[in-house]
Amino acid sequence: MANILITGCRGGIALDAARRLAQRGHTVYATVHKEESIVATKAAFSKTDRAIVQKLDILNSQDRQTAADLPVDVLINNAAIGDSGPLADIDVARIQRTFETNLFATLALTQPIIKRMTDKGGGRVLFIGSIAGHIPMPFLAPYNMTKFALEGLVYALRQEVKPLGIDVVMVNPGGYHTGFNQKNMTNKYTWMNLKHYSQTYLDRIKKEERSLTMAELKSTRSIAKRIVAACEATHPKKRYVAPLWQWLGAPIVRWIK
Repeated sequence: MANILITGCRGGIALDAARRLAQRGHTVYATVHKEESIVATKAAFSKTDRAIVQKLDILNSQDRQTAADLPVDVLINNAAIGDSGPLADIDVARIQRTFETNLFATLALTQPIIKRMTDKGGGRVLFIGSIAGHIPMPFLAPYNMTKFALEGLVYALRQEVKPLGIDVVMVNPGGYHTGFNQKNMTNKYTWMNLKHYSQTYLDRIKKEERSLTMAELKSTRSIAKRIVAACEATHPKKRYVAPLWQWLGAPIVRWIK
């Protein structure tokens, strides 16, 4: 059984995977961004005593150090944020903030944990990417861009630490109805002045959003099971994806777009 640290575990895919891992006997450090999320998250593990729920804001250097001091065998980098709106108008600072969480802070957390893994002779690091890192979604570009960048990080890191006995794995969820996409979609209305856009343009944004949400699966079961497999495999694959039907159609979508 492994000691598994997972970030951004308040709900959705991460919480589903964490519960499954704990129920299978692993010790799971299920971390959440804010203190006020701890109680509700603990309640989700009522059927197991293998989960330890604690705060981990990956932007906070002290929190990252606390996490790095844990006896981690497997790190699952899941914490992420997103933003939305036309790239021609969005404040670049908003995009920088998204990169800070999804890429830079994620790497800053991973580095000291890899050092600890190296000292003890091995470990495993999972990065939760997205199908959005392969197929850009118009008007959700800040999030898409970070997931494209994460692909490059994982590709290089995997080769760099493999000789150290550390596996680096990418997990790519497709569309799941966790509320994450919906939250990102509403972010643009905090800064967009709708009077500056034609109704035709606004209708196009809504159409793109509907095409995304219509493809979302209600259950996170399929991707959570892939995360469990990525944690437990003796020789893990480089990449795990779900749902398979969305990924089979991805090359066609990229060609059409």
